[in-house]
Amino acid sequence: MKRTLFICTLAVLLVGLSAGAQSADFSRYVALGDSLTAGFSSGGLVQTFQQGSYPALLAHQAGTPDFEQPLVSEPGIPVLLTLQALLPNPVIMAPDVAPGSPINAEYPAPYNNLGVPGANLYDLIHTTGNIMNLLAGNQDNVMHDLILRDGQHTALEQAIGLQPTFVTMWIGNNDILGAAVYGTPVEGVTMTPVADFQSMYQTALGALATNTSADIVVVTLPDVAAIPFVTTVKPYITLPDGSHVPLIGSNGPLPEDAYVTLNGAALIAQGYGLPPGIPGANGEPLPEDMQVVNGVPVPGVVLRQEEISIIRDRTAAFNNIIRDTAAAMGAKVFDINDLFGSIVRGDFGVLGGITLNADFLTGGIFSYDGVHPQAVGYGLVAMSLIDFINQTYGTSIPQVNMFQILCPGGDCAGPAETQATHAVFSAQAAEQVQRIFAPRLANAPMARRATGAHRAVRSDHVLKVQKGAHRVQ
Repeated sequence: MKRTLFICTLAVLLVGLSAGAQSADFSRYVALGDSLTAGFSSGGLVQTFQQGSYPALLAHQAGTPDFEQPLVSEPGIPVLLTLQALLPNPVIMAPDVAPGSPINAEYPAPYNNLGVPGANLYDLIHTTGNIMNLLAGNQDNVMHDLILRDGQHTALEQAIGLQPTFVTMWIGNNDILGAAVYGTPVEGVTMTPVADFQSMYQTALGALATNTSADIVVVTLPDVAAIPFVTTVKPYITLPDGSHVPLIGSNGPLPEDAYVTLNGAALIAQGYGLPPGIPGANGEPLPEDMQVVNGVPVPGVVLRQEEISIIRDRTAAFNNIIRDTAAAMGAKVFDINDLFGSIVRGDFGVLGGITLNADFLTGGIFSYDGVHPQAVGYGLVAMSLIDFINQTYGTSIPQVNMFQILCPGGDCAGPAETQATHAVFSAQAAEQVQRIFAPRLANAPMARRATGAHRAVRSDHVLKVQKGAHRVQ
């Protein structure tokens, strides 16, 4: 059953509420994670979305006195993707302008929001960043350089150094997301082996539990096979009579239960995958499997059901590890799948008179990159997380005013109406998203050794990660 939230009424009810007596202390709140924690949206990091990240919203509602983030000026780093054209088909790409720059890079302490776009579990524990690289124009490690800055300490070490009173940790998305973005689940390349994930998760959470007295909330991983990046483009051509003609992949015609990623949109527009007799067909199939060309990973753009099953099974295994590790160490678990599942199923309903769902461009929740939320999506995460914290800790944190997020300046126009399934996700846009989720390739030209590989983190748990592991930015 769909649920309707009357935001105007909700806003009135919330007036005058305060955080009240809390059994959880948010005076030093620290958020650990990846792009979903950082407030990354439409392929870039920019102040507008960072200020609406779920940790920033939680901190504001909980009355945290200071919550610092690595703010970036317009038009973002990288430059945000935009809707360049609407007709005849939506075209998504980044404008050809200079990127933004750090706003508060000289802040004299670690940031409270230590979410690093592109980071996986290994990076949380091992990878550092030096702001001088970014200021010198070096983009090889841009997100870690922007956020961690000091060239010495990892995100996990900086979080411990702040001696937080409350921590949220939402990490692990990038240990599986590459399998979807690159259209190919490959053990140890686009997805982290289960044993490695378990060892690293125990290390990270163990370090926090051992070296701080913070209340800790960890977050499970959503179904990355259900994001608009994967589900928008249909694996067939619809003829005027309504019948379907399957697209052609490198492994043959695509069944109707296959997925073509947004990376495939630009290829289809060039005639790839179009069946013979369809105008514009160039005779070339859609590439199904990731290839490595001159040391550079080139994504596949098709996911068949057997690959979707592999991705979902791995996500379930990771979530079991998150729950089991949290139970062993006294952390609480916020299951994001309850919220995400309701959105994907289309039973989330109406918010402020506007129907929201997981559809690309028209659903109002996901941004132009098809992977990350926009402001409304991050607001929904914060809203659900606040409900969870209030129920779990007996707090009375006031709810986020979704009316202000959904209708900034009082404008409630709602999501755009367009043929999202015909959107052309430009090659430039695809490359920008790929760069964030690039798989680990030991010999790739862009590969770099994680700074301080096999670093020691104070913990009662043993780290079992191959020394000198590489990652690609």
